[in-house]
Amino acid sequence: MSAIAGSEFLQAGVLVALVVACALPLSGYLVDVLEGRPLLIRRALGPLERSACRLVGAREDDGMDWRRFLASALALTAVSFIGLFTLLICQGALPWNPEGFPGLALDTAFNMTASFVTNTNWQPIAGETNLSYFSQAVGLAVQNFLSPAVGIAVAFALLRGLASSDGGKLGNFFVDVVRAVLYVLLPLSLVLALVGVWQGSPQTFQGYEMVQLLEPVSVDAEGALVDADDPTAVQEVTEAVVPLGPQSSQVAIKQLGTNGGGFNGANSASALENPTPLTNLLQCAAMPLIPFALVFAFGRMVGDRRQSRALMTVVLAILAAGPVFGFGAAHEHRDRAVFPVVPPETAATPQLSADGAVYLGALDQSAGNMEGKECRIGVGESAAWTALTSATSNGSANASIEAMTPIGTLVPLALIGLGEVVGGGVGTGLVGLLGFAVLAVFVASLMIGRSPEYLGKKLGPAEMRMAVVIVVAPALAILLAASVLVMSPASAAAVGTPAPFGFTELLYAATSAGGNNGSGLSGLSSNTPLINVVLGVEMLFARLVPLAAALVLAGNLAQLKVQATGAVGLSTSGALFAVLLLVIIVLIGALSLLPAFALGPLAEQFMGAF
Repeated sequence: MSAIAGSEFLQAGVLVALVVACALPLSGYLVDVLEGRPLLIRRALGPLERSACRLVGAREDDGMDWRRFLASALALTAVSFIGLFTLLICQGALPWNPEGFPGLALDTAFNMTASFVTNTNWQPIAGETNLSYFSQAVGLAVQNFLSPAVGIAVAFALLRGLASSDGGKLGNFFVDVVRAVLYVLLPLSLVLALVGVWQGSPQTFQGYEMVQLLEPVSVDAEGALVDADDPTAVQEVTEAVVPLGPQSSQVAIKQLGTNGGGFNGANSASALENPTPLTNLLQCAAMPLIPFALVFAFGRMVGDRRQSRALMTVVLAILAAGPVFGFGAAHEHRDRAVFPVVPPETAATPQLSADGAVYLGALDQSAGNMEGKECRIGVGESAAWTALTSATSNGSANASIEAMTPIGTLVPLALIGLGEVVGGGVGTGLVGLLGFAVLAVFVASLMIGRSPEYLGKKLGPAEMRMAVVIVVAPALAILLAASVLVMSPASAAAVGTPAPFGFTELLYAATSAGGNNGSGLSGLSSNTPLINVVLGVEMLFARLVPLAAALVLAGNLAQLKVQATGAVGLSTSGALFAVLLLVIIVLIGALSLLPAFALGPLAEQFMGAF
């Protein structure tokens, strides 16, 4: 392993350790907020909470069973969908549109709406060239708060079901959403947004500005940028348009809410969204903060923090084994990594590194595979961001995943395909992780000849079916959508690269949409009617079906009585259970998506490397 990769691993390890240290106290705050316990901040925001709850007709003492909770979640999603879809197709007639952007096409608006109300934030178009300030601030930003708040509400409903021993209710959905937005997402976003403004990210409603370039460039006959003195140049360019708008506020919640949709098409690779090393660090840390805190909140809710430590051990093990810490094997005089992101990107590909064809650099200089990366960010920070954004289902990017090495592309693809288990999306990640935990309990019970039991509650066929739906539904949505896209002749025109990478582009799009991620490979021309509709339907299915299954499971668990655990029962807080859970996650992910991965990034790596 090179000294460059080792340095990047150390930085990534310190970052994750700091996030875990911050997530621990945040988990206690989350439980206090969602459970309505007395807090100092309630003295200031309590009137706003009560007003918002009265506005939607919600009362804290009006507990809901799983049917009412699900109906409320679906109702809010439907209202959000109709409102955002209408706004996007009518934006040309709405205010705060200094660039005069027209309304979006119906298929594009459908895709964008499905994307943002499901917390996926897949974007078939660039925001700065297609969306008005009104659409960004009132449409997308509002959903960036509501969609993670729905995830938090569902996660706490499941936790209440696990913690309840008397058939209690799951809480009030609308009260949970109001509290999640008002006490958690808004304060954290305000702090991060203010830091962004301080560091230079725009926060204004003024129109776009025209600036003089320090060095003129030219374009050729096909519109590609070339040097000013290039013989193919047909026109010199001396000015550039700088998109402004309320960017800092959008960036803050896109990172904290695991939304990921950028104000600009370049997302966090843009100096407007991510201007300095400090913003890069904070935005990277913001992605896993709330998901990790929710894992710790699980232990607090069930009264046994060892349970959350077991789950967090699995989360960190997957994060360490794959993308961040990784492992490599020496091959001649260069690093050859098997699975992680950082070594392949710092060592480049075998083709590039052979005979010194690419400069591999030193500790103080960005080098390796620099294609598609910002020089001010570098390879290591880009690789670590890519790992965290795919692990946490955030989907934001500070580099082009398209330009990464085949293995560098495979790792985020695999992390998304495993399900939202490495922190995952806000709320939904914990739900998916608990779904796997229930399956692990079932497998362990078969091994020792006992009835499946989790936290003192005996699990029956109904609970096992819901756990299977939580785990399998996203993978099923991914494979069905990928099959439709691959078999359609219309998709061939949208693919930017021949096979096998062309297949990877389509597979990544389907995996990102079904895995609640939203990142994409830039070579795919995704704004087509077919892709917009297929991915839009996939996003709705992959979000709502597991959500419904989680609430049914929560309702069933709430009705079960807690019984004394037998002496020969498997402890779900020990190392053995953590290992079993890890194996179950990897096996299900491998069985679901490994054949598809073999046709894409693995085939590309082997074709070029051997």
